[in-house]
Amino acid sequence: MQENPLQQLRDVHLPLEPGWWPPAPGWWLLTCICIVAVFFLGLTAWRGHKRKRPIRSAKELLEDTLTDYRLGQIGALDYVNRANEILKRLLVMAFDIRSLATTSNEDWLHALDRISGSNDFSQNCGYILGHARFAPTTTTDIETLHQSIGRVLDRAHPTKTPLLFMATDHA
Repeated sequence: MQENPLQQLRDVHLPLEPGWWPPAPGWWLLTCICIVAVFFLGLTAWRGHKRKRPIRSAKELLEDTLTDYRLGQIGALDYVNRANEILKRLLVMAFDIRSLATTSNEDWLHALDRISGSNDFSQNCGYILGHARFAPTTTTDIETLHQSIGRVLDRAHPTKTPLLFMATDHA
Protein backbone atom coordinates (compact mmCIF):
# COMPACT_ATOMS: atom_id res chain seq x y z
CA MET A 1 0.00 0.00 0.00
CA GLN A 2 1.16 3.45 -0.74
CA GLU A 3 2.02 5.85 1.93
CA ASN A 4 0.28 9.12 2.25
CA PRO A 5 2.01 11.44 -0.24
CA LEU A 6 1.40 14.41 2.05
CA GLN A 7 3.76 12.95 4.58
CA GLN A 8 6.60 13.36 2.15
CA LEU A 9 6.13 17.14 2.10
CA ARG A 10 8.33 19.24 4.28
CA ASP A 11 6.90 21.43 7.02
CA VAL A 12 5.75 24.88 6.07
CA HIS A 13 8.29 27.57 6.97
CA LEU A 14 7.16 31.16 7.13
CA PRO A 15 9.27 33.61 5.16
CA LEU A 16 11.63 35.87 7.08
CA GLU A 17 10.13 39.10 8.32
CA PRO A 18 11.40 42.11 6.48
CA GLY A 19 14.20 43.89 8.32
CA TRP A 20 14.39 47.55 9.01
CA TRP A 21 17.16 48.03 6.47
CA PRO A 22 16.92 49.10 3.74
CA PRO A 23 13.92 51.30 4.33
CA ALA A 24 11.12 51.52 1.86
CA PRO A 25 11.31 54.26 -0.80
CA GLY A 26 8.72 56.33 1.06
CA TRP A 27 11.02 56.60 4.06
CA TRP A 28 13.90 57.70 1.83
CA LEU A 29 11.68 60.40 0.36
CA LEU A 30 10.52 61.55 3.80
CA THR A 31 14.12 61.69 5.03
CA CYS A 32 15.18 63.79 2.03
CA ILE A 33 12.27 66.17 2.53
CA CYS A 34 13.13 66.56 6.23
CA ILE A 35 16.81 67.24 5.47
CA VAL A 36 15.92 69.87 2.87
CA ALA A 37 13.37 71.47 5.24
CA VAL A 38 15.88 71.65 8.10
CA PHE A 39 18.47 73.14 5.74
CA PHE A 40 16.10 75.87 4.55
CA LEU A 41 14.87 76.63 8.07
CA GLY A 42 18.47 76.98 9.22
CA LEU A 43 19.32 79.16 6.24
CA THR A 44 16.31 81.39 6.91
CA ALA A 45 17.21 81.72 10.60
CA TRP A 46 20.82 82.54 9.76
CA ARG A 47 19.78 85.20 7.23
CA GLY A 48 17.37 86.74 9.74
CA HIS A 49 20.08 86.81 12.38
CA LYS A 50 22.51 88.36 9.91
CA ARG A 51 19.96 90.96 8.79
CA LYS A 52 19.41 92.11 12.38
CA ARG A 53 23.10 92.62 13.08
CA PRO A 54 22.91 96.42 12.57
CA ILE A 55 20.13 96.65 15.16
CA ARG A 56 22.18 94.68 17.68
CA SER A 57 25.19 96.90 16.99
CA ALA A 58 23.09 100.04 17.41
CA LYS A 59 21.77 98.77 20.74
CA GLU A 60 25.31 98.04 21.93
CA LEU A 61 26.51 101.49 20.87
CA LEU A 62 23.55 103.12 22.58
CA GLU A 63 24.22 101.17 25.81
CA ASP A 64 27.90 102.15 25.66
CA THR A 65 26.89 105.78 25.19
CA LEU A 66 24.53 105.61 28.17
CA THR A 67 27.28 104.03 30.26
CA ASP A 68 29.65 106.85 29.28
CA TYR A 69 26.97 109.37 30.27
CA ARG A 70 26.32 107.69 33.63
CA LEU A 71 30.04 107.58 34.38
CA GLY A 72 30.30 111.29 33.61
CA GLN A 73 32.61 110.80 30.62
CA ILE A 74 30.20 112.65 28.33
CA GLY A 75 27.52 115.25 28.93
CA ALA A 76 23.83 115.10 28.17
CA LEU A 77 24.23 116.95 24.89
CA ASP A 78 26.95 114.52 23.78
CA TYR A 79 24.64 111.62 24.60
CA VAL A 80 21.84 113.20 22.54
CA ASN A 81 24.13 113.84 19.56
CA ARG A 82 25.59 110.33 19.63
CA ALA A 83 22.15 108.73 19.99
CA ASN A 84 20.88 110.78 17.05
CA GLU A 85 23.89 109.70 14.97
CA ILE A 86 23.31 106.04 15.86
CA LEU A 87 19.68 106.28 14.77
CA LYS A 88 20.56 108.07 11.52
CA ARG A 89 23.24 105.52 10.66
CA LEU A 90 20.92 102.62 11.33
CA LEU A 91 18.01 103.97 9.34
CA VAL A 92 19.88 105.59 6.45
CA MET A 93 22.93 103.38 6.00
CA ALA A 94 21.89 99.96 7.30
CA PHE A 95 18.21 100.01 6.29
CA ASP A 96 18.86 102.11 3.18
CA ILE A 97 16.04 104.58 3.85
CA ARG A 98 17.56 107.38 1.78
CA SER A 99 14.59 109.68 2.30
CA LEU A 100 15.62 110.09 5.95
CA ALA A 101 19.17 111.18 5.09
CA THR A 102 18.22 114.82 4.73
CA THR A 103 15.35 114.96 7.20
CA SER A 104 15.70 116.96 10.36
CA ASN A 105 13.67 118.58 13.07
CA GLU A 106 9.91 117.86 12.77
CA ASP A 107 10.19 115.42 9.86
CA TRP A 108 12.89 113.45 11.67
CA LEU A 109 10.89 113.39 14.90
CA HIS A 110 7.73 112.23 13.10
CA ALA A 111 9.73 109.49 11.37
CA LEU A 112 10.97 108.27 14.76
CA ASP A 113 7.41 108.45 16.08
CA ARG A 114 6.22 106.34 13.17
CA ILE A 115 8.85 103.67 13.82
CA SER A 116 8.30 103.59 17.59
CA GLY A 117 4.52 103.68 17.30
CA SER A 118 4.34 106.50 19.83
CA ASN A 119 4.60 110.27 20.07
CA ASP A 120 7.68 110.23 22.30
CA PHE A 121 9.72 112.26 19.85
CA SER A 122 7.35 114.91 18.56
CA GLN A 123 5.60 115.61 21.88
CA ASN A 124 7.71 114.21 24.72
CA CYS A 125 11.34 113.94 25.75
CA GLY A 126 12.53 112.89 22.30
CA TYR A 127 11.97 116.41 20.95
CA ILE A 128 15.62 117.07 21.79
CA LEU A 129 16.66 115.01 18.74
CA GLY A 130 15.29 117.81 16.56
CA HIS A 131 16.57 121.37 16.47
CA ALA A 132 16.06 121.67 20.24
CA ARG A 133 19.48 120.14 20.82
CA PHE A 134 21.07 123.25 19.33
CA ALA A 135 19.33 125.59 21.78
CA PRO A 136 21.64 126.85 24.53
CA THR A 137 19.34 126.00 27.46
CA THR A 138 17.65 122.78 26.38
CA THR A 139 17.53 119.93 28.88
CA THR A 140 15.93 116.52 28.86
CA ASP A 141 15.70 113.39 30.95
CA ILE A 142 18.35 111.14 29.41
CA GLU A 143 16.99 107.97 31.01
CA THR A 144 13.52 108.52 29.51
CA LEU A 145 15.06 109.48 26.17
CA HIS A 146 17.13 106.28 26.27
CA GLN A 147 13.98 104.22 26.79
CA SER A 148 12.26 105.97 23.88
CA ILE A 149 15.21 105.33 21.59
CA GLY A 150 15.25 101.74 22.82
CA ARG A 151 11.63 101.39 21.68
CA VAL A 152 12.63 102.60 18.23
CA LEU A 153 15.40 100.01 18.09
CA ASP A 154 13.10 97.28 19.38
CA ARG A 155 10.48 98.02 16.73
CA ALA A 156 12.96 98.57 13.90
CA HIS A 157 13.04 95.73 11.39
CA PRO A 158 15.40 95.42 8.42
CA THR A 159 12.61 94.80 5.90
CA LYS A 160 9.45 96.21 7.50
CA THR A 161 10.79 99.60 8.59
CA PRO A 162 11.83 100.70 5.08
CA LEU A 163 8.34 99.78 3.87
CA LEU A 164 6.88 102.36 6.28
CA PHE A 165 8.67 105.08 4.36
CA MET A 166 8.27 103.67 0.86
CA ALA A 167 4.51 103.96 1.10
CA THR A 168 4.71 107.63 2.04
CA ASP A 169 7.47 108.48 -0.46
CA HIS A 170 5.34 107.45 -3.42
CA ALA A 171 2.08 108.91 -2.16
